[in-house]
Amino acid sequence: MTRPVTVVLFVWTLIFAVPAAAADKAVPSEPHAVRFARQLASYYPGSTWELTEDTRHETPSGAYRLVRVDRKCESTFLSGPVAMLVDEGSGMVYPGSIGRMPADHPKGSLEKIKAYVSDFIPQALAESLGIRCSVSWNEMPVRAGGVVPFVLKVETGYGTTSRPAAVTGDGQYLVLGAGMPWDSDPRAWRREILDGSDLVMWDHPGKGAKISIVEFSDFECPGCKRKWPVIRKALDTFGKAVRHGMVNFPLTRIHPWAFRAAVAGWCVTRQDPEALLPLKEQYYAMQREMELSLVPEVARDFLAGAGLDPEQFNRCYLKPPAIEAVLRQMALGYRLNIDATPTYFVNGIRVQGPKEDWFLDLVQRVMAGENP
Repeated sequence: MTRPVTVVLFVWTLIFAVPAAAADKAVPSEPHAVRFARQLASYYPGSTWELTEDTRHETPSGAYRLVRVDRKCESTFLSGPVAMLVDEGSGMVYPGSIGRMPADHPKGSLEKIKAYVSDFIPQALAESLGIRCSVSWNEMPVRAGGVVPFVLKVETGYGTTSRPAAVTGDGQYLVLGAGMPWDSDPRAWRREILDGSDLVMWDHPGKGAKISIVEFSDFECPGCKRKWPVIRKALDTFGKAVRHGMVNFPLTRIHPWAFRAAVAGWCVTRQDPEALLPLKEQYYAMQREMELSLVPEVARDFLAGAGLDPEQFNRCYLKPPAIEAVLRQMALGYRLNIDATPTYFVNGIRVQGPKEDWFLDLVQRVMAGENP
C-alpha cells in the first residue's frame, strides 16, 4: 500500500537517530499508555496496539519515562511506534518526533543543556532542512521537571510562528511536539481546544450539529485536494448534523503561494464564512497554474461573482491582522502536533489519509455516541 497523500513537515530523524532503549526498562504492561496512544494517534480501522517500551530515567531536574506503543494497521504510513516522553513531576506527556541528542551533548546543569539546545537546534534545522528558527525558553507555563519545554520561533517569510518542543533534563532526548496532561483523553483535549478557538473558520455551520470536522490544510497541497472529496461527501451525506471548519496550515517551506492563499481565505471568511468552501475548490482547481500574483486576483474575481465586496478584501489582504491570524493558525496546528497535511479532527479524533468507505462509517459511529 502506498504512503497516504500527506506532506511531512519536519523529518526529525534526518538530524537525530531514533534512540534505543536505555536506563531501567520497566515491564511493558501499562494499559493507560496503550489507551493514550490509541486516542492520540490518527484513527485507522483494524489497528492493533502493543506497549513495547516503558523506560524510566532520572535527571537532576526530575524523572521522566520514554514510552513506545507499537501500532499495526493496513496503512504503512500510520503503522509503527507512537513515542512519548512522560514527565513524572509535572504529569505532562510530550508526544511527537523524538530523537537522541548528539553524543557530545552537555551533562550536568540544566542551564548548560539549555545553552547547547539554543545553539544546536537552529543550526541543525538550518543546515539540514533550510528552516530558520530560534529557541525561546520563557513562553511555556508548565513547570520544568524531567522534561523541559521550550518554543521554536519558526520564520515563515511573513513573520514567525511558534512550534512547541522539549528536551529531557539529562540532555539525552529532544522531542518536536507539544505537551498535554498524561491523565487526559487526547481526543477530548483536542476537541475542547478547537471548539473554543477563534481561529477555526467554520464554513459549514450545521445547526445543532452533533459532529465537528476540523480540517488543517493548505490550498497548494495536492494531497488536500485529493482527499477533499471524501470530506465533501460526509458534509453532503450528513447535512446539518455536521459542521466543518478549516484552519490554515500553509507549508511555507515547499509551497510558495500557500501562505498568501491562506490569508486570502481568512479575509473571505470575514465577509461570508460559507464562501470559503467554494473559494477553496477554486484554488484547488487552479493548483497547477497558480502563481503568487494570481492569488489575490482569483479571490477578487470570486468575491465579485458571489456578490461580495472586493474592496473590503483589499483592506484585509496581506495586512498585519490577517497575516497574524494565519501565523496563529499555524501555531494552533503545532500545538495539536500536526505533522502532515491534510489532517482532520472528527470530534477530536485525529484522521489522516481518510477513505470514503470507513470515514463515513466513522462519522456515523461518532454520531451514534461511540468512541471508536
